[in-house]
Amino acid sequence: MAMRERVDSPLRPPAPEAAEPAEPPASAAGRLSLRPLTGWEEEYVERRQGEPNTARLCNEILARCLVEPGEDTTAARAKVRDLLVAERDRELVALRRLSLGPDVRATVSCLACGESSEVEFSVDVLPLEFESQPPQLRLELPGVGEAVLRLPTAGDQEDLLDAGLEGEAERRSWLLARCLERYGDRSEGIDLGFVRGLPVRTRAALEAAIEERLPELDLEMAVECASCGAPIAAPFDVATFFFSS
Repeated sequence: MAMRERVDSPLRPPAPEAAEPAEPPASAAGRLSLRPLTGWEEEYVERRQGEPNTARLCNEILARCLVEPGEDTTAARAKVRDLLVAERDRELVALRRLSLGPDVRATVSCLACGESSEVEFSVDVLPLEFESQPPQLRLELPGVGEAVLRLPTAGDQEDLLDAGLEGEAERRSWLLARCLERYGDRSEGIDLGFVRGLPVRTRAALEAAIEERLPELDLEMAVECASCGAPIAAPFDVATFFFSS
């Protein structure tokens, strides 16, 4: 998103008048069975919130809250990395609510007057539900036949941020090489070099097929400027929400 606002850390205790966090609801089908955040996770975030790979931090926090404090997180991390990014972000919002309740304080800037406003909202009003998607998709390509792709995951996002790629086209090539499982009769040797050699039209068709299938959390807070009363549509970025100081 073009505009990124500072949102208070979810590890900061709520105001004294805030209600106690509600008891967690029964787990929906396909959702994670999370425990609340503890001091172990608070210290982990504090030590690492300056790191650029926020996807790794998000994945690690969720994995830690799938097991008891101090237990091995290897299997839990694999489970989190297999989630689609929107699924992972939805679980992060659920974890915040489970741990500290739904109320969030934010500082947003008004484009009309330039002033900043302190606002409050509830994660309960965020549209977090979407249909689960099959992990694979198939696409017929003229002159090629059927292409089989898998949808990119939270693990792909983490590894992409580690790859140190600067150009958008280079990032798209990296992701396609990761997600393209079969191309016509070819299922071996589908690597970065192969994907770079594909026609631009074919690459665009593969990318569009992935984007069409991926669920998204397009979250915005509809608030009002305290200074001039102008409406503000402030984006709610989950990673910034969790690791801002």
